[in-house]
Amino acid sequence: MNSMTKISNITLTQQPSFHCLTIRKTINFMMEFLDFVSYSFDKIPKHLDSLNELPGDAPIICFHNVDLENLDVEIGFPVATPLSGKDDITAKTIPSLKVVSAIDLGPYEKQEATLEALFTWIQSNGYEMQGEIYYQYLNDTERPENELLTKIIIPIK
Repeated sequence: MNSMTKISNITLTQQPSFHCLTIRKTINFMMEFLDFVSYSFDKIPKHLDSLNELPGDAPIICFHNVDLENLDVEIGFPVATPLSGKDDITAKTIPSLKVVSAIDLGPYEKQEATLEALFTWIQSNGYEMQGEIYYQYLNDTERPENELLTKIIIPIK
């Protein structure tokens, strides 16, 4: 059985810079991740609402490392213009980056095959990963798991 859930071609693009509001924390992935996602997905939109602003795009989660017990993770929402943060919400601008990406269809815990395909593409095309891995959640979790769409984005050099 093919566990490949990649439903798009792997694409190489120059991602434009963008503004976002994020919350960054080091967590134990297995014990704290879902609570941290819920907290961030609640707090950032409430802050946007208080500023009379809307998200600019779907939420993004950035994994700054791969240590599941001390995972440096950042959750955020792109915004159209630079905005002010508040409390643990930070305003930042992500610079323009050369990235490879693909869209994954299905449960979040089965995204390994798409991630591996991206890693293989990077290596076989003479590039190197540059830092973190971004996941952009393109639809809501109210859908059945097999309909979940996630864009996986890896900056390269």
